[in-house]
Amino acid sequence: MSPGNRTKDHGGVGLKPHGEGRGKLYSIYMRFLLLLLSFPLLASNTYSQTDALADLLRAPGAAVADFAVPLSGPAAVETYPDYEQDRKPAAQVSNTGGVRLLSGVRFERDAEKNIYRWGELKLEDAALEEVYFGFRSASVGHNFLLFTFRDGAKLVVEVLPWKKKGEKFDPIVAGTTGKYDLVWNLVSFDSFLETAVGSQGLYVDVYPMKLSREEKLRMLDAAIAEATRDYRGEKYHTLLNSCSSNALKVFTKGTGHHLLIARMLPSVVIKHLKLRGFLGAAQHYDTTNWNKP
Repeated sequence: MSPGNRTKDHGGVGLKPHGEGRGKLYSIYMRFLLLLLSFPLLASNTYSQTDALADLLRAPGAAVADFAVPLSGPAAVETYPDYEQDRKPAAQVSNTGGVRLLSGVRFERDAEKNIYRWGELKLEDAALEEVYFGFRSASVGHNFLLFTFRDGAKLVVEVLPWKKKGEKFDPIVAGTTGKYDLVWNLVSFDSFLETAVGSQGLYVDVYPMKLSREEKLRMLDAAIAEATRDYRGEKYHTLLNSCSSNALKVFTKGTGHHLLIARMLPSVVIKHLKLRGFLGAAQHYDTTNWNKP
């Protein structure tokens, strides 16, 4: 399906609040709600295509390893010492003539100290090759965006709950009651894979998006603008202000498509985008292939 042939949806992205409760009753209600939401999407419209449905059942394919191109930056050091050190705010230092300089980008991890190096990354808009919509396993799953460039740079843009050190993520109660601040994270893809696959034993799928050149560039611009804006005081919400809803917000800004997804869970978002024809075949990374040439 070419970008020009797609049919736009109209409607908001995300869920409406489903009622209130207190204490143990609220916890039980939210756990029951998330259990219901975890069932696969049953498409009730006629947008799906035979190829897209077949793709839902496809076996994951292999993909090549990644490398990024960081500028010289500071040595590994802790900042925001009360918080988990795999995520923190970033900034766009400059954007001149289609060349961006980003700071606060996560690179390799010092295995001995378990501390990441955070530094600068220069990106040229003209060198943008592909935009991917991503899924990482664990808990309720995780969505993110991946931008790849001709010089080898591969940048993940993601939204996360900004947890305190050692704090366990609770998507059901704490994740829906404003316990966590929201943080946008900029990460080189090799660092993302090293953490998700190499350290945590999870799997990662990235899907090339079927977009025009102009849409890809607008998505890059929207993603960087969102990730580097002032969002202090904004709270993470598992269903309403999450990795999935913010990735879709960038998608909407870049393409003009407003997708109505009733079940805002990462796996369901992927299935919906597949059924609508926006995603190509997955590149799959797991413990058997993530660091092999």
